[in-house]
Amino acid sequence: MPGESPALSPRDYLALGEFRYRIRHFLRFSELATRQEGLEPQQHQFLLAVRTLDEPDGPTVRQIADYLLVRHNSAVGLIDRLVEHGLVQRARGRDDRRQVRVKLTAKGEEILKRLSLIHRDELRNSGPRLVNALGELLRSLPPEAEARP
Repeated sequence: MPGESPALSPRDYLALGEFRYRIRHFLRFSELATRQEGLEPQQHQFLLAVRTLDEPDGPTVRQIADYLLVRHNSAVGLIDRLVEHGLVQRARGRDDRRQVRVKLTAKGEEILKRLSLIHRDELRNSGPRLVNALGELLRSLPPEAEARP
């Protein structure tokens, strides 16, 4: 019947629980590793976002905020703290001087590289369990749910 919720089996709950546990396990690892570098997890995510967005003059504050799913003013606060620590720098846009662009400093690049290497190593260890948990979760979906975008 349209609009009716499908039944959930114990296997469905188990698959979802295991997947969420594996994600949380990785996130906990990430939080601890980030704090050992003297950063907060959101600051690490910010550095990674700047590197990931990889704009020639650095991404704009708006691009970073959108990427991190935070408000513009929250992104500005993160920039302020990271500038104080010498991890990023601000620059005015060449084409539009109203735009503020953000670039990693050499120190920011080095910390991000260290964190990325240990995250990659952790994913080599825990990744297969995460992938298995996701696979089990996807196998537990009813056929009609798989076809939805």
